[in-house]
Amino acid sequence: MNLIQKSLENIQASEELKQNTLQYLHEQQHRRCRVRPRFAPGYAMVMICLILFMGAGGYSWYRKPVSYISVDVNPSIELHINRFGRVVSTEAYNDDGRDVIENVSLKNVSYMKAIDRLLMDENYSRYLKEDSRLVFTVVSDRPEEIVEELTGNKLSKRYGALVYTSDSSCMHEAHRHEMSFGKYRTYLELLEYDDSVTIEDCHGMTMGELRDRIETCSHEGKTDDTDGEEDHHNSSSHGRHHGH
Repeated sequence: MNLIQKSLENIQASEELKQNTLQYLHEQQHRRCRVRPRFAPGYAMVMICLILFMGAGGYSWYRKPVSYISVDVNPSIELHINRFGRVVSTEAYNDDGRDVIENVSLKNVSYMKAIDRLLMDENYSRYLKEDSRLVFTVVSDRPEEIVEELTGNKLSKRYGALVYTSDSSCMHEAHRHEMSFGKYRTYLELLEYDDSVTIEDCHGMTMGELRDRIETCSHEGKTDDTDGEEDHHNSSSHGRHHGH
């Protein structure tokens, strides 16, 4: 790691970027050293080349998000995550969400650390009431790892978080409607049961209200199906009765 730090001295990059890069490399080197210590020297040299590339104009590469997590309760926010698993930007889609990202430091940390900071924040916790619903939605080319970490997180479990995946087309459509893609995905789910609901309705509803409405509509649909089957059975029986 000393060799890496020395290499950073001649790189033209922000101090924040250097420190976050060093932190990431230290974590990754420590993880790899415990598993395969014989590869540590080669790994260090590869990382030096990576940092030099960043110093040569790769800052935008570092800042480019490749995965996204929508976090919705009533605050609707999105975490934009780079290839190193760091949150490089955030976006809020309602007033509560804007208040959150202004008061909770979520950038330049791992996405799970950002999630923990969010769920442990005193102001944010007031939204996590008994009747609220915490929903994570993931958009990524490889969502499995993110979903696994979110579902296994202790705080997520404490608040009964739901975890879904979506895709980039849903995300772009959501943004066109000025809505987080997590909330938009839920709107599309509700639309399958109730085609009278509108985007404007959804904008004014919390995630808890949306999920409750989906569950109500889903239950009513199952009841209707059951009634339909019974009516069909009775009609068939009635017909057979007259046939005799």
